[in-house]
Amino acid sequence: MNPKSTGFRESLTDVVTGLCVLLLGVTASSAANGTALPSSVADLMQAHGIPENSISVVMRKVGTNQNTISHNATTPRNPASAMKLVTTAAALQLLGPQHRWRTHAFVRGKVLGNTLEGDLILRGSGDPWLVIERFWLLAKQLRGRGITHIGGDLVIDDTLFDRQAIDTEPIDGKPMRTYNTPPNALLLNFGYTLLTIESNHSAVYISADPPATTLKINNAVNLSKADCAKKGRSIRFDLKRGASVTRLSVEGRYPAGCGASTYRRTLLPHGPYVYGVFKALWQQLGGTLAGGWRYGKTPARAVVAAELESVSLAEIIRYINKFSNNVMARNLLLTLATDHPPSTPTKGRHVIENWLSQSGVAMPALHIDNGAGLSREARVSAQGLAALLEAAANWPWWPEFLGSLPIATVDGSLRKRFHNVAGPGRLRLKTGLLKNVRALAGYAIDRNGDIWVVVILHNHPQASSSVSIEIQHRLLETLFQ
Repeated sequence: MNPKSTGFRESLTDVVTGLCVLLLGVTASSAANGTALPSSVADLMQAHGIPENSISVVMRKVGTNQNTISHNATTPRNPASAMKLVTTAAALQLLGPQHRWRTHAFVRGKVLGNTLEGDLILRGSGDPWLVIERFWLLAKQLRGRGITHIGGDLVIDDTLFDRQAIDTEPIDGKPMRTYNTPPNALLLNFGYTLLTIESNHSAVYISADPPATTLKINNAVNLSKADCAKKGRSIRFDLKRGASVTRLSVEGRYPAGCGASTYRRTLLPHGPYVYGVFKALWQQLGGTLAGGWRYGKTPARAVVAAELESVSLAEIIRYINKFSNNVMARNLLLTLATDHPPSTPTKGRHVIENWLSQSGVAMPALHIDNGAGLSREARVSAQGLAALLEAAANWPWWPEFLGSLPIATVDGSLRKRFHNVAGPGRLRLKTGLLKNVRALAGYAIDRNGDIWVVVILHNHPQASSSVSIEIQHRLLETLFQ
């Protein structure tokens, strides 16, 4: 869905027309005081030894002071990926839903016939969704200019972002996991490689997408007689990064005749990834690249040879919020500070803090470090996040913001969640999950058609277990009983 303001509000009106009166699942005194957890939630937490002070909850009707629940509302909590709501809301207001990024290819040197006697420079502007299909369009433009042979190097200009400030260690020590990919001004295909492993009755096959000339795969997987249905697959990855080539040894066992298995991994460092993928793609288009690669800033005399415009910010935030894409959110935070390059997360944080202050949205507990919530230091209070969500409901771009959130039972990270709580379209909420952290924040449309802000922040050793999901379920039920 790519909502426009008028059409979206009309469809929202259609959803709520003719519905019944809201019945709250808490007592009248609790609703008035706004302090107590529903007994069904309190009893569940007590039964599992979870203290009530480990959770913060705000549930409030938009446009009123009527709180169903306001429990530990000012306590700073780790919000995990619910922090993406802050980043995307700020971006919509500061950049506008039609904001677009531009990736450029420059030539430095002479083009004689079909040969570039010089370097090709790729300059990134922070596009969070420069996927391989769109990168191919950029390469195709270059071929359309008549360039076939590149005699020099591929120069990568990612100087818009401060590489040293953003290439931090992953919080879980797993650098190959795609959710830990660092942001970059020239973020190509999220930096990941899709490995596909499949077999017939005589051999095991491994393929990589996108292919990269800088990645060499050693297939050391043994064919086995195990049953696919009984977890007969056992795969291990051994990665050795060299100066020019990364070698991946895939080991283990794989049942004969077993269907394909896929693994998304960040295998190559950024520079070798961009170079290796571009060279492989360029060769597929019939071109050659004689040189190597290096980082560098685009010289003043370089000439634009191709330009690729990104999709709109409205589409970008849908990918970020619905599917909780960490590296896209991190790129977006850095984009907010590109007026003063090189951009850093600290500069992005200051931009958001200044914007909140000017907007009159009070979030005193906010600490935003990377914009994605993939952090142990990030903090926000339920009251602060609720204030942001309620303010957003009155902004011009609220339909685009609301349309970016996962819809319970329908799509994104809530596609399989909260069945039998409310009808489709009534719960539009951003999820958050880390070890010992679970969060849920967004909007609920009750049976009377009123819109409620919902924020649930749970920090506890059992927060990442199934009981925390049941706590969320019971809290949401109070709006639809």
